[in-house]
Order: sequence, then structure tokens, then C-alpha cells
Amino acid sequence: MIRLIRLPSAVFRLPILVFLVLAMACATGYKPKGAFGDGYSEQRVGTDVFMVTFDASAFTPRERMDAYLLWRCAEITLDHRATYFGIVYDGKPVRRTSTRPTLIDKPPFPTDTAPSEPEVPSGRSARMTIQLYPERPDSVDRYYEARTILQRLAPLMRGK
Repeated sequence: MIRLIRLPSAVFRLPILVFLVLAMACATGYKPKGAFGDGYSEQRVGTDVFMVTFDASAFTPRERMDAYLLWRCAEITLDHRATYFGIVYDGKPVRRTSTRPTLIDKPPFPTDTAPSEPEVPSGRSARMTIQLYPERPDSVDRYYEARTILQRLAPLMRGK
């Protein structure tokens, strides 16, 4: 006769708890891009124009990744003594009328404007190209005041 041994349910809960703790530890925190390729980075692409990227692990929720990206944009704005930033490009695909690049799309010389459609980052990334403004811009539809962004996201960032 085979006798079934009943193991305490705590034995099965422990591996699940360990897995969840490890998964949370693997989530990307707010930091400059590091050796593992996660974190924020920025590139100046024109006068007061920056391409800001946040690369994250698969365990980082999209909402947190987007918050980190906005936080970094606000920090860059204040670091460069500006008050507002406008979104020039937010990483969403843009439909073109032609798939063949022209000299207007990719000129053979450096330009002082942000690229109209940078390459979409691969993996778990968020990217924005922003223009900095010392005063409230009248001609920009999507703009943010940097200090307001920092105030609104502060509760989320305390856990960074």
C-alpha cells in the first residue's frame, strides 16, 4: 500500500515567495545606464533638443518606465536652466508617404534639429525627443513644466 505524505503548504509557498522577491529585485531602478544596459541615457541632438531613453528589464512595469523617462526629461530641463520641455517625438511610429529615405530625411551633414523619426529602441525601452524652453511655449501642443512633473512623480520616485 502506498502512503501519501502530506507536506505543509508553507513548503510550496517559500519557492513562490523567493521567485517574487527575485523578480522585484530584477526590476530596473532609476539610475544612469549601467553595465547591464538598463537605466536612462540622453543625447543632445540640437540646440536645446535632447533624445532621452530609458531602458528597463522585463520585470519593470511600463508605467514605471514611462515615469522614469518623464522624470529624467524634467531633470534635464532644470539642469539646462529651462522651465518647460516640449515633446518633439515620443517614440511612436510615424507613417511616411515613402519608405525610401531622401536627402531631406537623412542629410549628409549635421543638422541643428531633432531627427523626425529616430530608430525605435528595441526591447523594453521608452524614448522621447524633447525641446527645452525658458518660458511657456505658445506654438507647442505637448509641453510640460519641469517642476510640476517632479512634484507629481515624487511619491512614485521615493521608492526608486
